[in-house]
Amino acid sequence: MRKNIVVILVGSSVLVLSTLRAQDAQIVADNLEYSREFYSGVHFSAIVTLPRGSAGKTEFKYDHYPNGGPERIQCDEGDFARKNGKPWLKSNNWGETGQPVRKDTARKLDGWIKLIDAAFNPAPADVKLVDKSKADGRFQWIFEARAPHGSGPPTRWEFAKPTYDKNESVLLHGFEGSMRVEGDKVIRGGAANPVKFSFGYLISAQGFELSERAWEDLETPRAEEGKPPPSFPTIGPKPKDADGYYNRGVTRGGNGDRNGAIADYSWALELAPKLVSAWHLRGAAKLFKGDLDGAIGDFNHAIELNPNNPDFYNDRGLAKLRKHDNDGAIGDFTHAIELDPKAAQIAYRNRALAKNIKGDADGAIADYDHAIELDPKNANAYNSRGLIKKAKGDLDGAITDFNSAIGIDSNLAVAYKNRAEAKRAKGDVAGAKEDLKRAGGHDSEESQPRSDEANSKEAEQYYERGLKKQHEGDLDGAIADYTRAIEINPNYTEAYNNRGNIKGAKGDHDGAIADFDRAIELDPKHKISYNNRGVQRLEKHDWDEAIADFNHAIELDPNYAKAYYNRGNVKEAKGEYDGAIVDFNRAIELNPKDAYSYNNRGNAKKAKGDLDGAIADFTRAIELAPKDAGFYFSRAGAKLARGDLDGAIADLNRVIELNGKEPVVYEVRADLYARKKHYGAAIKDAQKAIRLDPKDGDYCLSLARYQLFNRKPREAIAASLKALQLSPDKAVIIKTKLAHGYLFDNQFDKAKAMYLENKDAKIADDKRPFSQVVLDDFKEFRDAGITHPDMEKIQALFANPSSP
Repeated sequence: MRKNIVVILVGSSVLVLSTLRAQDAQIVADNLEYSREFYSGVHFSAIVTLPRGSAGKTEFKYDHYPNGGPERIQCDEGDFARKNGKPWLKSNNWGETGQPVRKDTARKLDGWIKLIDAAFNPAPADVKLVDKSKADGRFQWIFEARAPHGSGPPTRWEFAKPTYDKNESVLLHGFEGSMRVEGDKVIRGGAANPVKFSFGYLISAQGFELSERAWEDLETPRAEEGKPPPSFPTIGPKPKDADGYYNRGVTRGGNGDRNGAIADYSWALELAPKLVSAWHLRGAAKLFKGDLDGAIGDFNHAIELNPNNPDFYNDRGLAKLRKHDNDGAIGDFTHAIELDPKAAQIAYRNRALAKNIKGDADGAIADYDHAIELDPKNANAYNSRGLIKKAKGDLDGAITDFNSAIGIDSNLAVAYKNRAEAKRAKGDVAGAKEDLKRAGGHDSEESQPRSDEANSKEAEQYYERGLKKQHEGDLDGAIADYTRAIEINPNYTEAYNNRGNIKGAKGDHDGAIADFDRAIELDPKHKISYNNRGVQRLEKHDWDEAIADFNHAIELDPNYAKAYYNRGNVKEAKGEYDGAIVDFNRAIELNPKDAYSYNNRGNAKKAKGDLDGAIADFTRAIELAPKDAGFYFSRAGAKLARGDLDGAIADLNRVIELNGKEPVVYEVRADLYARKKHYGAAIKDAQKAIRLDPKDGDYCLSLARYQLFNRKPREAIAASLKALQLSPDKAVIIKTKLAHGYLFDNQFDKAKAMYLENKDAKIADDKRPFSQVVLDDFKEFRDAGITHPDMEKIQALFANPSSP
């Protein structure tokens, strides 16, 4: 009877495994299709390593522009390129000129491209997820399939995305396997034919090629500092219906992937032509990309389907404004205002901009008056109204508006600059000088233009427009305007600096550094550019070069608090905690209201083991910024390290009050409740984490553990089975809890089969084998007063597997 039961269980395991592999195969197939589609619309790049017999290996780089654009291969033999499917040339200018290649060379180059294309072919049915991890700001998943005929290493597909990208469709970034070209076809090879590819892309936007992360970012990594790390996401299959494509389009658009968003909205509209929000958001994506006619066409469709939505008119008005159709834009903004006059502050501001362009300064001021009445805390509205008043000669009125803008946002550097110009025009030279000083030193991320005859009026207009777009979040538009300012005035230091900031914010750290290099070349005493270049080098983990830049910024201005703060961050990252603390001390001395300097000094003290000092610093950061949840989370970690569970829980309670949408905070608090043996509270927190992120199997695994200690074996079984479904890569550790559940639920035969089946299995991220984890769990159960008569039998099984 026991043998029959074991056979049934093994059969069930095989069935589950087959189902999981089928799911894995579908996920890989769908994401390979997604990757092919995505890479076909961008500047695609691949780094390839191929075998070369006894001679070693061949390496080359392949680039391909979309829409029939040029292709290029760079290898040891030189650069080769072709355009629009024409024959290959040996060329160093993308095929514009060059020498035709021999037929055997052309065949070889064509074969290399076929190998690259084959990496995106459907995976075999036996593909399975073998690992998922987080490193260098990215989540990655690795799938494997057995080598053909069992010879050679397995075929591997690596999918990856930034940690802040919530899209469940993920790009292929790496491939390893065995294959070769045979005739005109690519076939799977043996152990002698290993190939290795890595894939990436660049995006063309506003005349620039932006690096891979530049248009994906929902938030830059620096914006995530001080927050709990995100939980591990899901890699999913492709959408099945209009809503699925629409939702994926929303996520891709939010990440900056405008082309991908447009494609998904188009799919959604093919399936549901009356999905008005898809017309609207596709139009918005086209507007962002500069396809003004396409945007207007989509907004027209949205308005036909829903003529009473003011947002549709407002966005169409923006597209018309950019087409220089000022009257049409004013008409749309007016319609938006009429539809919802009590929430029309954006439409009033946009109409004010259009009126001002037409020369209707009084009409523009009147519209800003309405916008400010509806949104009296908008600093940019006061600043913009002040600019118009200044242009009209109403200097006192302008200064009053700039004062209001600064009162609302004391970091709005452009308002200080504008107020300085108004004061200078009134003859207040000292006041103007003070404001210009504050404009330049108030925000280390942005510098302001100096009144220099080299900065022509036209260049300064583009600069000002770029600055406005930068504040409004239109980063690509700001880059385009700063670039135009530089074209007009190639010596415009501040335009290089600010363009560098935006490139860095979009992930193009090398492009940012190049801009800061030029700014420093133009003005070797431009401390802000040294500081900002150091920040980009910090992002690239070029620690020593970053420190050199911060050193130079400090030499230029020994009271530059931001440079001390940034240098402290580098030293902390390098593990030089004493040096970091010295720099944070100086930053705090210069700017005692900077909560982040206290928080980061606290992190350095915590790393040194000075828990009391760390807690004091985290507490001061909280006093300065009592609504920043990250500081409470930091203090909770220090209290936990000191053994103060109640204090840590109190801080986590506050984190949840301020930001109750982070599942990891509930997970951490659940663990602390469990340590205090408050299993009911731990279970509630684990369940909350699951509701917030129902696709993370780790939370289900934790819930299973807490249910066991809460003497609820059936609930533990249910949670374990769910964890297995969500995280098959962690099956071994999950099965320890599942087997315990069966044991305590008096299903001894099931428990025994699972214990024996996994006895010698290795657990990922744990040096202990399955059997040792089980024995350690049994000890914890006994210490908690939880026993079962069959526990001794299981221990005996591990000592002698043939025992009944």
